[in-house]
Amino acid sequence: MTRVLYIDDEIDRPGREARKYKDLLHLAGTFECELQPPPQRFSDVPSQFDAVLIDLDLSVPSAGREPVGYFGSTLASEIRMRDPARPIILVTKPNVISGKAQLLEDSGDIDLIIFKDDINRDRDGTRAKIVALIDGFRALAAIREQDWQKVLELIKADNDEANLLREAAPPIEHGKWSIPQVARWIRNVVMGFPGILYDDLTAATRLGISLESFRKPTVQAMMRQAKYVGVFGTYKERWWRNRIFQIAQALLLKQKMRGSIPERFREAFVIELREELTPAVCIVDGTPTADWVCHILKKPVKQRNSIPYYPDNRPSVMDQARVSFKAIQERGEFDESLVDADSYELVRKLMRGE
Repeated sequence: MTRVLYIDDEIDRPGREARKYKDLLHLAGTFECELQPPPQRFSDVPSQFDAVLIDLDLSVPSAGREPVGYFGSTLASEIRMRDPARPIILVTKPNVISGKAQLLEDSGDIDLIIFKDDINRDRDGTRAKIVALIDGFRALAAIREQDWQKVLELIKADNDEANLLREAAPPIEHGKWSIPQVARWIRNVVMGFPGILYDDLTAATRLGISLESFRKPTVQAMMRQAKYVGVFGTYKERWWRNRIFQIAQALLLKQKMRGSIPERFREAFVIELREELTPAVCIVDGTPTADWVCHILKKPVKQRNSIPYYPDNRPSVMDQARVSFKAIQERGEFDESLVDADSYELVRKLMRGE
C-alpha cells in the first residue's frame, strides 16, 4: 500500500479540479491519495504519508479558510527541513511554472515535478513514477547514518563502477550524506547523464544498432546482466555502460572479429543467433553506422558528423555531449556559445549553409 498526501487550494473551487486529480491518482487498496487544503501552520502537515504532493500556487483559499500566504515551494522547503526522508512532489501546470522549473529543481526541496495534464493522459504511469520515487527514498532511509559503501552497495556497483561513481561528484562530505541529496544525485547525475549508465537509445547507438533492435527479446536477454537494478532502477530504465561493452566485446572475440563495437556487433550477433538487427542510422547523412546520440535531436549520429557540445556541468567521467550538424543548421535551441574554440569555425560555416 502506498499512501500520499495531496495538498491543493482548489478543493472547494467550482469544478473541483483538485478532487479530479486526486480521484485519477487514487487506486483503492494500492495507491491511497488523500486531499487536504494547505495548512495554516507548517507543523500541521501529517507525517504518516509516504510522499507529499503539493500544488505550486496555493493562493486560492478553501471555503471558510483564510488564504495561507505562501507558495507550494515554501511549504516544500518546510517539509524537507522537518522530514528529509519523505519525497516531495510538485503538482502544477506548465503555464504556472513557466521559467521556474530549473530554479525549483535546483532548490533541492522538490524531488519531482508532475504536470496535471500528465495525470490526465497517463494516470498509471504517473502513479508508477511516484511509487518508484518512494521506493528509492525508502531504500536510502534504511541505510541512513551508514557509510558511503552502503550507498554503493545499494546501487549494486562492482569495483570498477564504484570507482567511476566516486569520480561523479557524489554529495558526500566528511563521510556524511543526506537522503534527498543522494537521491537527487542518483536520479539526475548518475542516471541523468550518459557515461556510467545508459538509457535505451544511447545503449543501442553505442552498439551500432537501432532502438527497435535493441528492444528485441534476444538482445535484451544477451544484455540482461548489464541492466541496472539498483536503487531507483524502476524510476528510469538504465544499463551499465561498462557491462554492455564487456558483453559486446566478448561476442566479438567469440566470433574472432576485429574492429569497433558499433561496426561489428550487429554482424557478430547475426552469426551467433541467426537473427538480423537493423543498424543505427545517422541523422545527418542517413547511412549506417551511427555511434553517438545528438544531444539536441536525441537521434543517432556519426561522431564525424557532430561536434563536442557543453550544455551542462556533467562530471568529466560522463560521456561528452555532442550535437549533430543537422541540429546546428535546423534547430533554434542550438547555442553556439556552448561549443569549443576548435569547432567554432565549422559551426559558422554550417550556419551559413556551406
